[in-house]
Amino acid sequence: MTPLRQRVIDEIRLRGYSPRTEESYINALAQLANYYDKSPDLINKQELEAYFRYVNLTQHLSRATIAVKLNAVNFLYKYVLQRSFSIDIVLPKKAHKIPILLTRDEVHRLFLNTVSAQQKVMLCICYGCGLRISELLNLRVADIEFSQDCLWVRAGKGNKDRRVILPKSAARRLNAYIAGFSLGSILFCTNWDKEKAIDAKTFSRGLKRAVARADIAKNVSAHSLRHAYATHQIEAGMPLHQLQKQLGHTSIRTTERYLHWLPEMGHSSHDLMATWEEN
Repeated sequence: MTPLRQRVIDEIRLRGYSPRTEESYINALAQLANYYDKSPDLINKQELEAYFRYVNLTQHLSRATIAVKLNAVNFLYKYVLQRSFSIDIVLPKKAHKIPILLTRDEVHRLFLNTVSAQQKVMLCICYGCGLRISELLNLRVADIEFSQDCLWVRAGKGNKDRRVILPKSAARRLNAYIAGFSLGSILFCTNWDKEKAIDAKTFSRGLKRAVARADIAKNVSAHSLRHAYATHQIEAGMPLHQLQKQLGHTSIRTTERYLHWLPEMGHSSHDLMATWEEN
């Protein structure tokens, strides 16, 4: 590891950025260094502008992905090199795509076609609480408060904690899972290490198999469950400001997108799995 990379990592961790942000920034800077075959601190303004023009025109990346690369360079200059940073680039127009939206019946079919007991519970928590996949995998046994019908998301997006309503149907399944498995501190651990969470790829593979068995002709991902939670809660009447808190959105505008994704609108949090059989 080069001294510059270590300095970048140290500054990222000093400021409490998430591991995912650290990985994204390090990868972005490594790609920049590989493109010019020299250290990023030796790349001048004209070269940076040429690089981002190349990325924009040839790699067909989204605006958000290019913005991450730009943020990585900005972080390097501001916090590590302590230099001013200003380049002239044009970002692609922001796409307004409607994500994959699952119906409540399709989510139920996913549950019925999930074989692993652990994956069933993970699907219930991801969908029933509207969690991001990283938030789901980071859950610890101590984060669950059955007496309060809630769970804690620790260091979610933006490194923020939040309290999330835990539906009674999900709580019953989660309680049975905890009682039936020999767990350490990690809620969804691997079979061979109680203190190691399963990775996102493992959960995604199980989800893809359930999609195939359920004969759902959609490109479903773990994030599709979060989108499903949001749209189904709006249809059930959850106030937008409460949904914002549940999802951990900083801005209400982010939450408002779900209103535009619903063709029409059909209190409190609705238990979306209340009618599912206990299996």
